[in-house]
Amino acid sequence: MDSLTLDQILVFVTSVDEGSFSGASRALNRGQTAITYTMQKLEEQIGTPLFDRSAYRPVLTPTGKALLPRARRILADVNQLRGQAKGLVRGLEAEVRLGLSEMVCIVNLMPTLAAFRTEFPTVSLRIVRGAFGIGESLIEGELDIAVLPDVDLPRTLDRNRLAKVDLIAVAAPDHRLAKQAGPIGADLLREELQIVLSDPREIVGRKEHGVAALDSWRVTDLATKHALLCDGLGWGSMPRSHVAEDIAAGRLVALPIERWDGSDHLPSLEIVVAQPRERAPGPAGAALVAALIRDATETS
Repeated sequence: MDSLTLDQILVFVTSVDEGSFSGASRALNRGQTAITYTMQKLEEQIGTPLFDRSAYRPVLTPTGKALLPRARRILADVNQLRGQAKGLVRGLEAEVRLGLSEMVCIVNLMPTLAAFRTEFPTVSLRIVRGAFGIGESLIEGELDIAVLPDVDLPRTLDRNRLAKVDLIAVAAPDHRLAKQAGPIGADLLREELQIVLSDPREIVGRKEHGVAALDSWRVTDLATKHALLCDGLGWGSMPRSHVAEDIAAGRLVALPIERWDGSDHLPSLEIVVAQPRERAPGPAGAALVAALIRDATETS
């Protein structure tokens, strides 16, 4: 078994695909004697026949059927290795590191990511998800590109607008605020526990935006905030796209807030794809940025 060769595996799979040794001979442009000899040597090394030759055409034995999927996988892996090596030679990245804010609904990006996989099958995509720190990781070189809200981003980042995320105040249907008729004023908001998405590195005592309640719980990720809201422990703002199904199913209720930070509605966040101006991504990363911009334009 130690002397198995890639050529033997190729002849084996080609013989199956072509339906005969003569067909494999034509497909590989080799003499049929050479094909037959290669198969015989492979079977000797494995220790059992892969084909039943008693009929007019060779038919796979149970061992041949069992080994065929693995043989196909080996050939596919080798082809991928060759493609990746060629890509690296011409400057194609081995990996693209994509930062993705939790404020972004990843479902909307699935077609773009699927197309990226098809176009760059040898490039690995590392997706880093988080509510905070995505911009900092991009600046520090830990990420190649990022999709995130355009909030306090430095000028050293090139960015292109992709979409807008609307924030909406919600609470569980049995929450006191959900049972209020008409617009909910600041006095009522102030009395109820607010679930606030908070950067773990925030400075204590700094003036805060979007905190209307006297009592608040701080969480550092949207999943935890969502769970607390659905369980009725408090109220808070969420991206509309993240809670649309909950509202439709009655798990959450949209709260008609009267005033929010001096406005009559909650803010919207501009979602951008950003990259460092002085450190442009490679060919695959640049193609992903272009695809994100193109797909966002087509769906807007």
